[in-house]
Amino acid sequence: LNAILHFYREANKQHVRCQKCLEFGHWTYECTGKRKYLHRPSRTAQLAKVLKEKEKRLLLQQ
Repeated sequence: LNAILHFYREANKQHVRCQKCLEFGHWTYECTGKRKYLHRPSRTAQLAKVLKEKEKRLLLQQ
């Protein structure tokens, strides 16, 4: 049974993306790469964008 589970875990790794380096083929705990920096907008910026889009839609409807 353990051999079967091990086989499936290894076989499915090609579809797994590491959350640390963002590459495929290994789990995060197996990663030897460096963490990638991802620029993400702040929550305030996201909310402001949504509000601005709603305002534009309202203006276009009038």
